[in-house]
Amino acid sequence: MHFTIKPVSYLCNLKCDYCFYLPKGSSGILPSGPKVMPDDVLEALVCNYIAACPGDTVYFTWQGGEPLLAGLDFYRQAFALQDKYALRYGKKVENAVQTNATLIDDEWCQLFSQHQVLLGVSIDGPEALHDAWRKNRQGQGSWAQVMAGIDKLKAHNIPFNTLTCINAANYEHPLEVYHFLKSLGSTYWQFSEVVETEPEHVEQSKPLTDYQVKPFSLPATAYGQFMGPLFKQWVRHDIGRIVIRQFESLIACVLGLGHHSCVWENQCPDNMVVEADGTIYECDQTVYPGYQLGNIKDFGPYAQGIACAHDTGKVTVGTRGLDALHSGKLCACKSVLSPKCQACQYLPLCNGGCVKHRIDAVDGVPQSYFCAGYQDFLAQITPYLNVMVQLEQQKVPFTAIKGLIDQIDAAVAGK
Repeated sequence: MHFTIKPVSYLCNLKCDYCFYLPKGSSGILPSGPKVMPDDVLEALVCNYIAACPGDTVYFTWQGGEPLLAGLDFYRQAFALQDKYALRYGKKVENAVQTNATLIDDEWCQLFSQHQVLLGVSIDGPEALHDAWRKNRQGQGSWAQVMAGIDKLKAHNIPFNTLTCINAANYEHPLEVYHFLKSLGSTYWQFSEVVETEPEHVEQSKPLTDYQVKPFSLPATAYGQFMGPLFKQWVRHDIGRIVIRQFESLIACVLGLGHHSCVWENQCPDNMVVEADGTIYECDQTVYPGYQLGNIKDFGPYAQGIACAHDTGKVTVGTRGLDALHSGKLCACKSVLSPKCQACQYLPLCNGGCVKHRIDAVDGVPQSYFCAGYQDFLAQITPYLNVMVQLEQQKVPFTAIKGLIDQIDAAVAGK
């Protein structure tokens, strides 16, 4: 169980063309109520989440919109509540913030350092590629502001990860993006393929019968065009030093350790969302009325009275505990695969992809828009994955593949 927290709902100081969350305000999908999470919702979240998590460490992920719009005092209060309830329930707490970095200043950096907050920075590559779609509310590019925020993080010795959206502007420039991200000094990268449609894909169990892809979207066949060269650059030069989530997930999968990326897991994990008003949804990608699970204030110790929970020292579980919540509707969607998917040699690796991307119909069954792109990518990297499996079977770390790349490439070219 994990919660992605939206402390300011869809509010953002930028207006990126491809953002799928900001329009939820203007479309009425999300209410026009409080834009910063109220005190009672925040306390209910912290109390119930810490109480319900089965492990020793509870991970809070703050996201937006732009989560820093909640303000410094909001996070000071959140961290104080975490300390209070972590002590009560004998847990450790870790925080991560996904940000566009444009609001970061010295005071934010001091708070991040004090509480050892992990920062994820959204950036799509060098200036021209980033600014193509990531604009401010005046329609101007945001790259310079993002870089200023990154410079602040570096000045305070705060490590950060990067999140890069693969889109119509940057997919033809994989190595340019790669070298740029490497120059930033981050050693943990994530990539997210972008597709948005008109009409919007609201019901995940059904394909879209008639739709138009919005112009910023990654072309359906282009995933491999971007990620293939990226993988080959990484496996030759930086494997073991830079972590790229999608690549590490596939390696873990072929080694029998399961996926790290929810997009390619065989079922949707319970990675739920808590909106600013406390409403819980099954997933960040399905913040629609049909995927609501309740309100955070109606569960666990908070619902039964915090004083009672404090007096007994026990965690409230059962039908009203957060541990009872699951992404059941999404898991049901994920398990439905077209005959083409079921017969595909790459199914064990991609598992049909994210249900949000299953907008095409094959024999009446939803199938990923990115299917051909995934197949291209997986075909490119399979020879390398096979060698990694062989290395591990011989008790050699899979990172030793760096010394075998020329042999693998020659074998692939000779086929």
